Amino acid sequence: MRARMIAVFGLVVAVIPVCFRQNDKQSSNSEKSLDSSPNKLLLEVLETDLGIGGTNQFVYVRVFSDGSIEYHPKRFQDLRKQHASQGKISKEDLDAIAGVLTLKDVAELPSLFKSTYVPIDSYWDLDFTIPRSGETQKIQVVNFSPTKAIENKKAYPQPLVRLVCAAWGVRKLFSTEMPDLSQHCQQFVLRH
Repeated sequence: MRARMIAVFGLVVAVIPVCFRQNDKQSSNSEKSLDSSPNKLLLEVLETDLGIGGTNQFVYVRVFSDGSIEYHPKRFQDLRKQHASQGKISKEDLDAIAGVLTLKDVAELPSLFKSTYVPIDSYWDLDFTIPRSGETQKIQVVNFSPTKAIENKKAYPQPLVRLVCAAWGVRKLFSTEMPDLSQHCQQFVLRH
């Protein structure tokens, strides 16, 4: 019995260092792949809809530095329950988005734009997250409606319209449900 225990203990002692070395190799490989990955988040926009049917939050669009994007195609999808669809945008479209995000006037936007009107049955928020060299810019836009804002003499600043339209323009490249902002975004959307 004692000989068996010594044999088992010897086997365990011999196997453990091999397992640790394999785990170290695997973790260092995964760390390398994370560190060397050129795929960084450039922009995330989440939409929250609140209406008679309840509250729902979904991925409006996520744009990554390699041109890949994520989005929920339908507005009633749930961020917590359903995987986002994936796509790819052209280098020109990626450069256009990156150009908007690097503009000084966009970087200086305040963190909250309240609704310019009182909604009747529902409202929607767009929550922007823009990573900026170690910091994160967050902007919340409530009930984005340039028409109503102008009617109420509370027009949005051009940098905000440019930012919202850039995100809308990316989403528009794919088959998605979304409000029609073409009238307001025609001078800002991505050109093809």
